[in-house]
Amino acid sequence: MRVSVVIPVRDGEAYLAQAVRSVLNQTAPASEVIVVDNGSRDRSAEIATRFGPSVRLLREARPGAAAARATGAAEAVGDALLFLDADDLVGPTALDALCAALVTRGDGVACCPWRRYELVGTRWSEAPASCVPRAPGGDPVAAWLTGWYFPPCAVLWSRAAYARSGGWDPRIGVNDDGHLMMRALLRGVPLVETPDGLAFYRRPPHGVQTLSGRRLTPEGLMSSLAVLESIERLVVEAGPSAEREAALGGAYRRLAAECPPGHEALRARAEDGASRRPAGARGGLPSRRRRLLRALQDLADTSRRAPSARATPRPPVADRTALACAEPVVSVIVPTYNRARTLARALDGALAQTYRHLEVIVVDDASTDATEALVRSRTDTRLRYLRQPANAGVAAARNRGVREARGSLLAFLDSDDAWMPRKLERQVALSRRRPDRVGLFYTGLAVEEANGVSTTWTPRARGDVWRDMLHTNVVHFGTSSTLVRREALEAVGLFDESLPANEDYDLWLRIARFYEFDFVPDPLTAYRNAGGDGGPDERRSRNFDANMRARQTHLDRWGAEMRAAGVKHLFHLDCARRHLESPYGSGWAARLHLLKAVRAAPREPRLALWLAFSMLPAGLRRRALFPLARARRILPDRLWLGRRGGADVA
Repeated sequence: MRVSVVIPVRDGEAYLAQAVRSVLNQTAPASEVIVVDNGSRDRSAEIATRFGPSVRLLREARPGAAAARATGAAEAVGDALLFLDADDLVGPTALDALCAALVTRGDGVACCPWRRYELVGTRWSEAPASCVPRAPGGDPVAAWLTGWYFPPCAVLWSRAAYARSGGWDPRIGVNDDGHLMMRALLRGVPLVETPDGLAFYRRPPHGVQTLSGRRLTPEGLMSSLAVLESIERLVVEAGPSAEREAALGGAYRRLAAECPPGHEALRARAEDGASRRPAGARGGLPSRRRRLLRALQDLADTSRRAPSARATPRPPVADRTALACAEPVVSVIVPTYNRARTLARALDGALAQTYRHLEVIVVDDASTDATEALVRSRTDTRLRYLRQPANAGVAAARNRGVREARGSLLAFLDSDDAWMPRKLERQVALSRRRPDRVGLFYTGLAVEEANGVSTTWTPRARGDVWRDMLHTNVVHFGTSSTLVRREALEAVGLFDESLPANEDYDLWLRIARFYEFDFVPDPLTAYRNAGGDGGPDERRSRNFDANMRARQTHLDRWGAEMRAAGVKHLFHLDCARRHLESPYGSGWAARLHLLKAVRAAPREPRLALWLAFSMLPAGLRRRALFPLARARRILPDRLWLGRRGGADVA
C-alpha cells in the first residue's frame, strides 16, 4: 500500500523538522511526504527543502489548514493519505499499524491510539488522550459530536474513503478534521480502530497560539456552528437516530453556552439548532432550506475534487546524498562541579580524539575549586568555558551545554570519566552508516573500581530497545559513552532537571520511544565507578536514596507502558535486587517490590526464588552477595532476571 503523508505548515519552523523525521523514521516508510506551505513568514519552506527529494514542497495561498491539506491530497499519488500537522508526531510503528488495519477494509478509514504531547519543564512528556471516551458499541458520529475523536495524525484515509467524504472544506477554520470525519461516517465510510501504533498530538507551550486554540473566538465559534449545521443536514438525510439527535442537540447547546457577550445572533442560531429535532415529528429541516444546503454542499464537493491550480512545482533542492556525506560536527558537553582533580584527564581525552571536527564545552556548575583556572590555561581553540551563575545540578549543566552547542551530533562526557582516542571516530563513522532513525550510539565500557581493578562491560541491545528500556537502562553506566543526534533531543526535550538522579535513563527512554539505538562494542569509554553507595564525593547516580526516588518517579510515569509491554515485573525485580544488594537498602522494601512483581507476573518462577532469598537473615544475605554479583556478571540477563524478548542482542 502506497501512503502519502501530507503536512500543512504555516510558521512552523520550531517543529516541522521533527514531524518530517517522525515520518521518515517509520518502520513501514511512506511513499511520499508532501509539505504544503500555507504562507509561512519564517523558515518553514527552507526546512522542508533541506530534506532533499525525501520531501516534496507545495504552496497554497488560500488561508487555513483545510485548504493546505486539500492541495496536498489533490497532488498526492498514494493509495492512502495521512494528514499530519506540522507540530505533531507519529511513533515509529504508526504507519505499519494503520496500513495493517486498513487492509481489512480497503474502502475505510483507520485510526490508531494517540497521546497528548506536552512540554513539562525541559522535557516533552506524554499525557493521556484528552477526549471523552466512546461508550462500547456507541455510534461513532454521536460520540464525535460529544467529544470523542481522533486527531488527524492518528488517522489513515483510504482514497475511497476520502473521496466519499467530499474532502477537506476550505471554508471551515475550526474543527475541519471533525467535519471531514463525520461527513465520511454519515456517508457510510467504515471506521477501523487498531490497538497498535501511536501518534502524538502536541499541546503547544503556554502562550503559543494555534488554530484549535482559537476555537472560542467569534470566528472559531462561527466555524463550529457551520460544522454543526452541515452535519445536521447529513444526520437528517441518514434517517432517524435518537442517539445522533441527542448528541447534535447537546453540541448546539454547548456552543450556545460558549458564545461570548455581544454575539447574540450567533447564540440565537445555536439555540435554534438545539431546539430542532433533526429527524423528529416536524421532519427535520424545512425542505426548502434542505434543498438549498444540499445544492451548496454538492457544489463545494465538486470544486474540492477538482485538481488544485495553486500547487507549485517542486523547487530545486540539494541532493540528500551529498548532504549525508557532509562531515558532521560533534559538540562534546562536559558538566563539572568541584572536580578540577579529574577534569584534566577528561579534557585531555576529548581534545586528543582522532576525530578532529569537534568543540568541547565545559559547563562549570558554580565550582569553588580551581576548575576555571584549569580550563582557561588550555589554548586549544575548540575548547569553550561556560559558568553557571549558581549550582543547579548536572541535568541543568548538561542542558546549558546542549543549548549552546553548535554540532549536529552531541556527546556527553562526565568530568571524572575519560575517552579512548578513537571513541568519537568510531561512533561518527557508525552514525554515517546507519539511517536517521537511529538516534543514539553508545560504546562498551572500561569500568574502573575504587580498588584499582578494572572490568569490561560490553553492550548488547541495539535496534528497537523501547521494551527493554522500560525496565532497565541498556546504555548502563552514566552518559559518557553516548553520542546523540541533535534532532532526537529536539523531539523529546532535554534532561529532566526535576529528577534527583537517573536523569540520563529518563532521557534515553524518551529517545527510545521514537528512535533506534546502536553501539560500538569495544570499551572506548573509561567509567570511574569509585567509592561506595551514598558517599559525599559520589556521582548522583550512586546515591541510593536519590536513585530509588528517581526509580519511583519512573514507575509513576511509565507503569502503564510497562504493564502493556509485559515488563513491569522486571522493573520491580530490579528495584528489589538493588535493595537487597545495597547496604543502604531495605529488606521490607525489597519484599514489597517482589510481591508487586509476583502480582504482575504470577507464573514467573524466578520471582519465587528471589522472594525466598529476601526472607534470609540480613547477615546471610550479605555473605551471599559476592557469588550472586559474580553470577550476574556471568549469566545472561534473560536467565538471571527472567527477561524474554526485547531488543536485538549482539
